[in-house]
Amino acid sequence: MAQKKKSDTTTKTKEIEEVVIIGGVKLDPAQKVGSYNTISKANFESTPFSSVDDVLNGRVAGLNFSSSSGDPGSSNMITIRGVSSLIGTPNPLYVIDGVIVGKGADNASIMESWNPLSAIDPNAIEKVDVLKDASATALYGSRGANGVIIITTKKGKFNQKTRFEFSTETGVQDRAFDKLKLLTAEEYIKVGGILMWNSRPKGTYANLNEAIYGTAATTAGGADGYLAAYEPNYLKGNPFATADWSGTNTDWTKVVNRTSAVVSTYNFGASGGGENTSFRLGGTYYQNSPLVKNSGFDRISLNSAVDHKASDKLKFGLNLNYSNIKRDTYSGGRSVGNPITSAIMLSPLRPIYNADGTYNQNLGQGATDGFNPVSILNEAKEYATINTIIGSVNMDYQFAKNFYFNSLFGMQSQNIKEMQNIQAGHPLYTLQTVDSGLGSLRDSRTTILDYNWSNTISYRNVFKGIHDLQAYAGMEYQDHTYNNVYLFSITQTDPRPYFDFAQNLLDYGNSDQEWKQISYFGRLNYTFDKKYTLSGQVRRDGNSTLGDKKFGNFWSVGGSWNVANESFIPKAFSSAILRASYGVLGNIPYADQWNSQYTQYSTFQIASQYTWGGNGGYGYIATPGNKDLTWEESKHLDIGADFGFFNDRLRFTLDYYNKYTDKAIFEFNPALETGGPGQFFANVGAIRNQGFEFVIDATPIRNDNFSWSINTNAAYNKSMVEKLSVPLKTWDGGETNPDNNELVALAPGHQLGEYYTILWAGVAQADDATKGIKAGDALYYTNGSKTDVTNKRENAEKAWLGKSAFPNYNVGVTNEFKYKGFSLSFLLTGQFDFYVQNGVRSYTQHDGAFPTRNQVADALDNWTDAPGAENYSTENPKATIGNVSQSRLASSRFISKGDHIRLKEAKISYSFGSLFKEQTGINNLTVYVRGTNILTYAFDKNLNYDPESMTNAWSWIGKGRYWYSSPVIRTFSFGVQIGF
Repeated sequence: MAQKKKSDTTTKTKEIEEVVIIGGVKLDPAQKVGSYNTISKANFESTPFSSVDDVLNGRVAGLNFSSSSGDPGSSNMITIRGVSSLIGTPNPLYVIDGVIVGKGADNASIMESWNPLSAIDPNAIEKVDVLKDASATALYGSRGANGVIIITTKKGKFNQKTRFEFSTETGVQDRAFDKLKLLTAEEYIKVGGILMWNSRPKGTYANLNEAIYGTAATTAGGADGYLAAYEPNYLKGNPFATADWSGTNTDWTKVVNRTSAVVSTYNFGASGGGENTSFRLGGTYYQNSPLVKNSGFDRISLNSAVDHKASDKLKFGLNLNYSNIKRDTYSGGRSVGNPITSAIMLSPLRPIYNADGTYNQNLGQGATDGFNPVSILNEAKEYATINTIIGSVNMDYQFAKNFYFNSLFGMQSQNIKEMQNIQAGHPLYTLQTVDSGLGSLRDSRTTILDYNWSNTISYRNVFKGIHDLQAYAGMEYQDHTYNNVYLFSITQTDPRPYFDFAQNLLDYGNSDQEWKQISYFGRLNYTFDKKYTLSGQVRRDGNSTLGDKKFGNFWSVGGSWNVANESFIPKAFSSAILRASYGVLGNIPYADQWNSQYTQYSTFQIASQYTWGGNGGYGYIATPGNKDLTWEESKHLDIGADFGFFNDRLRFTLDYYNKYTDKAIFEFNPALETGGPGQFFANVGAIRNQGFEFVIDATPIRNDNFSWSINTNAAYNKSMVEKLSVPLKTWDGGETNPDNNELVALAPGHQLGEYYTILWAGVAQADDATKGIKAGDALYYTNGSKTDVTNKRENAEKAWLGKSAFPNYNVGVTNEFKYKGFSLSFLLTGQFDFYVQNGVRSYTQHDGAFPTRNQVADALDNWTDAPGAENYSTENPKATIGNVSQSRLASSRFISKGDHIRLKEAKISYSFGSLFKEQTGINNLTVYVRGTNILTYAFDKNLNYDPESMTNAWSWIGKGRYWYSSPVIRTFSFGVQIGF
């Protein structure tokens, strides 16, 4: 019996139809063995998001999402059933119309980050299938261990007259979660006065000029002293001031951001077909002027699909997608060269411009000369052009009865041109000076070409109406190349972006990398009497990035029981499937990120600069390499059940999984005593992910005029490190380096990325002479048992917090109500039981370390006994010049609960009825209003940044770390869809 196609909605997640995976191999939901979900096309149409992965957030059980920035085109992180590797991106593999396009890894050379999935037009998507377990992902072998996301683009239909579709949506955007409040000018001066009072030796101001500070030990005197010492240009009436402060109160965050951003989408498509040929042509223009001034994102996308039946036995197909993106962005990182970062650190007393209209570059510790964020945005341009082509051709040929041949060739080409043109007077690089009269120019050209070719022979037959047999055998070849050329000058004599105006080049070079993979696979499916299904598959992969053992053998086996087809099942069940699978998949975690393709090789370097006498220098092993490097092995167990009641108006899906990654690749450091080479990659770790997934799909009400449907998905996952090459791995330098994270660590027996840091014990409320503690001191627990405290940070030991940045629980709830032509839908998401951290808190609440930098408003709540401003805070310690207590440095003080609930999306629409259609000839006219990231409720009242933040997507290390960037965006939009 044919599988009944479920109705398509804007919000529901369903197994709509069979999933086509590699080489024509199909997953039939009627014989479901593996675990997977399907998201329908309506979720992607006219979306305000620039990238496909944004749309998946909250719609798939077991999928966790976070974003590095609200700037369109920035990288995102998606994990499916936890993190499976210790290095590399944890993102799943993306496949578009059979083309393996990678894991959404960052390909930027100059830009802060670039998400290649932003090149894909969401409007061209027919559906997205998310594959989770070994039975569903095994045929992708070495690249499917993190899960697989299959994107199928829209096609035409045979024997259908040509149809035209047009849609447009325009929206305004602002911050999704905006609780960051900075000190105003008055508050800034008040905090400065308290700082001076707190820092004084008892009874007087040591080493300070009494003519400026006076002798009165008061906060008012302290404020004058603070202004005289740190803001002399803005001390009204002070004899040492060069100008009176006349009420300057610069809100630097408003200066660098637009009041609101605008996003617009225009989409057009035509589709149809005759008896033997179907087609679809489409195009989209997506334009976004984001919150940060002078930034922008423009994408033109064209897509086409042609299918042709040459005969009853021979079919051809072509899918082609092209996009051109122009992106204007800004200097990234956490340096003061990033206008977003510096804006939260600058004194509100400092004006943007001098009296003569020139940029004010005297901005204190928040920025050195030339780093005014307004001038940076105007005079330090960073922009890119990205051209992407994704295309595939396929052929199906029945060359004998029940025998089929499928061939698919897919290709992805990315051409990225990035430039950074900085005018004179802005020394973003340390070798420059503000008065050199020279600018800088960086130019990077990147070409990436990926192609894969798969060929499959299959046998499919049904014997005697009860024996359904399907057998597949095939091979696949993949080739991936990366070429980059770059030039860099800091001696530009002209503002135009050409190296003809360079006095000399500071740096230049090129990088050419390549890796290949060849695979052989087979799959056998057998179903008896539409009740019992057995499925087995095997794959042999050979990958050029590995050592001497380049090939690995991987497999999976699964079975399902369609209990609903048994005579004994109660009539209350409309569907019931029990299923289980187990398999071993190979994985190479760095394969989809460039610069690690040659880790197997050792390199030898000559240090010729060290010469003496007739000796020409010495040589050494620069990188040791590892010829024994081999496959990670990811062992998946999945046990699941699918039940339906009341003609499937109420459906339940339950899954338990246990995923164990053995031989995990990680850093290995030989003992120094061996005298051998230094750190290299080796198979030295193990990770276990265990969890449950639960989905409810219900239609409580459905009649001619009104319907109500619900989809709820919930998931639990915990990632544990079980083996590692060292007892403890930590990262230092995380305060200034986004690639490191000194608040997390790895160790056997602990969660992956569990927080490991000094424990904050609050603020001393009374003196304790026995320990040298004074009221107002910052306190730390001496160890993890919290039995004692100290006011000396160096005497505190790091301890495990028992939580990581990966939520243990993820929830998504969708409701849709329809009444005649009206439709209302909303999506709630939630993430629970995890911690997040503020990577810039040590600067934005520095407790006096940087007296001329602004702070968050929480600095008003610091402990002080200053007359008239007494505050015996238990949250924040006594602030002193230089922060001698080191309270601003990394500790659990700056870690918060990330638990939150978000109204991810709400949409209300109206579709004109049949009478309108008959009178106008328009098949569809729908108008709607939509909001995304509308409301966010955080359970931690002190959390002032978005809990879905991260610093980067190229490693799990960036997860949960807020590194001040363009915020996650809230959008309210209006749209129209027309079909005729």
